Amino acid sequence: MLKTESTDSSSQKGAGIGGPSFVGLSELIEEGDTVIVYVSFGSMYPIVVKRGMSITMKFGQLRHEFLIGKQWGSRVTTTAGFIHALRPTSDLWTRCLPKRTQILYTPDVSLILSLLDVRGGSVVAESGTGSGSLSHALAIGVLPDGHVYTHDIDETRTRKIEAEFKEHGLSHVTTPVVQNVCVEGFFVENSCDGVFLDVPCPWEAVENAVRALSKPRGGRLVSFSPCIEQVQRTASAMREAGFVEVECIEIVPRQLMVVDERKQSLGEFNLHGDGEECAPGKGRKRKTPCGGKDEDGGTTTIVSPSTQPTHTGYLISATMLPRL
Repeated sequence: MLKTESTDSSSQKGAGIGGPSFVGLSELIEEGDTVIVYVSFGSMYPIVVKRGMSITMKFGQLRHEFLIGKQWGSRVTTTAGFIHALRPTSDLWTRCLPKRTQILYTPDVSLILSLLDVRGGSVVAESGTGSGSLSHALAIGVLPDGHVYTHDIDETRTRKIEAEFKEHGLSHVTTPVVQNVCVEGFFVENSCDGVFLDVPCPWEAVENAVRALSKPRGGRLVSFSPCIEQVQRTASAMREAGFVEVECIEIVPRQLMVVDERKQSLGEFNLHGDGEECAPGKGRKRKTPCGGKDEDGGTTTIVSPSTQPTHTGYLISATMLPRL
């Protein structure tokens, strides 16, 4: 559990300071920077460094000013242990951001950026914003002079992501908008290189996505859907709207572990059989021969952990060719 508190009355002096740590290249942590406090695997906390503030966590208390002037990645002592101060990236932000809605994680986010062909200078429209996981990755991807227009129907979420963009130094490349893209369309028209949809009925927004895409440049449309029925209906709407190269991808990640493997020689096979113990008739798998050493061992890969999450959703993508 993380607790943030003020340790003196001057803590409010740092309020409103916006740090460029998401995009800056400075080697040292400065006041106003966003820092990812890495406690342990699966336990990270984002903080904005302000003098007079402190955080209390698993390994005791840490005053913010102890981070100022430290190199990114430094090990910093707390009252009951230590933490590492990491520079924020879109991946780290996804792992520890305040979750206001279900979010997209790195496997999906990375492929979405690739399918949208996001690069420096790209103009991208996103709907919906949610907790801002993908929004941050898009904003960093279009730097230094691109732009992301992110839409959500909830004003509270939109204002929170707007404040986070300002805090993270990304407000100059982002415009959060309260708008229902299925009904009202997108904030911009004839401007975008890519459009992303994460809405309940994406087929209702396809025609509006066409209007948002640049006519002279064309562009890409990508939609995230949790079920195949949505994919089928969205694909039909894409083709009817004039999109080509309509494709669907399902990401099923699998984590593997490299382990030692004992290789059996021909002589051992003749003596002991295929993988049996030295004592005949037991029928068990042999780890090593009796009295022998695992000198001929190699490595192999196994699925680990044995139980893993599989399906996250379907990504359907399509291309709109330039139109005169």
